[in-house]
Amino acid sequence: MPAIAVVAISATARGSNGFPASIYPPPVAAVPDHALALCPNHQGLKPFTSDATKLALQAAASYDRRNLETDLHNSDRAWWPDVRRIWRTGHPGSGLSNSVVLGLEPTVHSGFARFISPACGTLTLNRSLTVTIGPSQAGPGPHCNACNSHVFFIDRRGRPLIYFLY
Repeated sequence: MPAIAVVAISATARGSNGFPASIYPPPVAAVPDHALALCPNHQGLKPFTSDATKLALQAAASYDRRNLETDLHNSDRAWWPDVRRIWRTGHPGSGLSNSVVLGLEPTVHSGFARFISPACGTLTLNRSLTVTIGPSQAGPGPHCNACNSHVFFIDRRGRPLIYFLY
């Protein structure tokens, strides 16, 4: 019996399908009655570096456009149920197809801090980056701030991962 337990622990530590548990640990429940249902596990969270920020910008720009596997790899397990739901509809990318990256900021400095912190805690808030995507704002004419989406990332061990999209 001990050999079976060791094998099970070893398989869990490795993760499956290219999703190592050190990068994709199980999510934790959000504090009830807040905007998020699941939050990133605090295990391995790091402040964003310039390299991780560049990767987050790339992931935000390509989110919901390539395939399910890519979106899962670019997302924390807290966001996986939503990623699967989006791809299951058969119409991924329909809302983000004309989007470009419009900006980024530490989530702690954004207006979204007021619902991320109560739901997921201050460590998640302090280690989060918000990337805003939406229709190009270049050129004259009206701009549509209501058309923008905000992609929330954490950096786990140097890997930026989406954990929420608003």
